[in-house]
Amino acid sequence: MINLMIDGKEIDVAEGTTVLEAAQQLNIDIPTLCHDPRLKPFGACRLCIVEIAGLPKPVTSCTTPATANMVVKTQSAKLYRLRKTTVELLLSDHPNDCMTCIGTGDCRLQELAYQYGIRENRFAGEMRKHDRIDHNPFVARDQNKCVMCGLCVRVCEE
Repeated sequence: MINLMIDGKEIDVAEGTTVLEAAQQLNIDIPTLCHDPRLKPFGACRLCIVEIAGLPKPVTSCTTPATANMVVKTQSAKLYRLRKTTVELLLSDHPNDCMTCIGTGDCRLQELAYQYGIRENRFAGEMRKHDRIDHNPFVARDQNKCVMCGLCVRVCEE
């Protein structure tokens, strides 16, 4: 077992536990889009970033193993700004159809937009347009709503 501190709370975790998993054991919410506990850590969405004492920049908590005496901050003004910008960038290439989308009310991206108070996007520009519809019987996929989390590929590979 190793001991670390997350947001001022001490926790003992098994070696090999990620920072995200340790935070979840403390009921500390760290936003993610690409994490699935059944799959290997991937770090694609960059939303689970945290600050670790002694490191020069934030790291993804889902791919960072907890180490002894680590001191982690999951909330700060800097992390809030970085996460909000990440969600804004995802939304800048996303259809603006939340009110008619079949996933409305059960959409993590929509929840994050509300959480970060995003009402309009400051990143205007051309959006991707995918005409192909994937008729996979196991995974429903609309490429126009893809957030590049990699879950669909990783589920099939792993």
